[in-house]
Amino acid sequence: MFLATILLATLPLGSADTPDLIVLKNGKEIECRVLFEDAETVVYTKKRKGKELPREEVESVQSVERSMAEFLEAFSKLPADDVAGLLDLASFCESRELFGEARNLNIRALILDPMNEAAWTKLGGVYSKRRGWRLRVRGRYLALEDLRERVSDWKNALELPTAHFLIKTDLAPERALDIAIDVERAYKTFYDLLGSTMRLYPFDEVPELRIYANEDDYERPPSPGDVVWYAANANILHVNATASSEVPYVVVSELSDLLFFNAFRRTVGRTGNVAPWARKGFSQAFGAAYRKDPGKASWDLSQPIISHFKMQAAAEDPLSLKEILRSSRMAYSDPNEGHLFSAQGYTLVYFLAHVDDGALRSKFGEYLISSVRGQGAATHFAKILDVDLGEFETRWYAYVREIAGM
Repeated sequence: MFLATILLATLPLGSADTPDLIVLKNGKEIECRVLFEDAETVVYTKKRKGKELPREEVESVQSVERSMAEFLEAFSKLPADDVAGLLDLASFCESRELFGEARNLNIRALILDPMNEAAWTKLGGVYSKRRGWRLRVRGRYLALEDLRERVSDWKNALELPTAHFLIKTDLAPERALDIAIDVERAYKTFYDLLGSTMRLYPFDEVPELRIYANEDDYERPPSPGDVVWYAANANILHVNATASSEVPYVVVSELSDLLFFNAFRRTVGRTGNVAPWARKGFSQAFGAAYRKDPGKASWDLSQPIISHFKMQAAAEDPLSLKEILRSSRMAYSDPNEGHLFSAQGYTLVYFLAHVDDGALRSKFGEYLISSVRGQGAATHFAKILDVDLGEFETRWYAYVREIAGM
């Protein structure tokens, strides 16, 4: 039994200015933050100045993103009750400056082995023969059972830093630790999908996820009844864990908004919005693709939401391509046509991502970046994708009917 205001202490986060290391072929080492890699270049920032290196000059790269990928793969293979394996993986994370992950792994080890000296020592515990292991929290020395009770109160909520996020929650620590890993899996999935084609940079801020076990503590949403909502101005995702537990894809869908906002703000350098139809379509795709497996979640974006295709195919008067491209965010909550806007926004995103074996993905990514810069018009869409809007619409409709089986 355990856990852990062990994390009240401030931890260095993976998003610090220089957690990464580039080694050049001439032997020079550059401590920096790697922003982007492909076969030709490595982009990085040092002391807030961005630079680009030809790949041919680079011997090796160690980065938060690379290390996180290694960590997630290793954790997936680790037996749930392997204390020694958890501690070894925590040491790996420390060596790669994934300090939040290292701390969280040591907590996992203590859940399994409450007297583990190595884990206690890493977490700053103190030991006496009379009282055993305890942790100092705001001047008091608390035993494990006291710590678990403490963090179950929102006023003393558990804080779990990860490489890219800060999670604050009064959920059971075991569940919170799984969420801390799965939100990083969501981050990696998002960047695997869009990062290379859109040259997306990693976050330079730390978004916060507040997950409330008690509905009374849940921050009131701007739209009554919402069980999850993202406050972009504060960069906080609020989740009513009680109400959203039966529909986890809703949380994952809203998380995609957070990912879009932070990735595009860092990359484009402004706070513009992705075109509403694309944002809505992608969030639905991301949520529906989520496969729940605590600590080992995955995403399968290959399977379409058939009901959305059937809704569009069966509509007596489906929305035109221009109506979708020109739509506002309000259109998707319209009581009369909101569901059709949502369905068609999704089918358009799916079409652009999958038609012709993904041949349009890179151009779609270019359009998304330009929409953040304020160039989301239908004419701009046609120009970037190099299509005639009428012919494109006909092809999209035919694709929808084919998927719908109608």
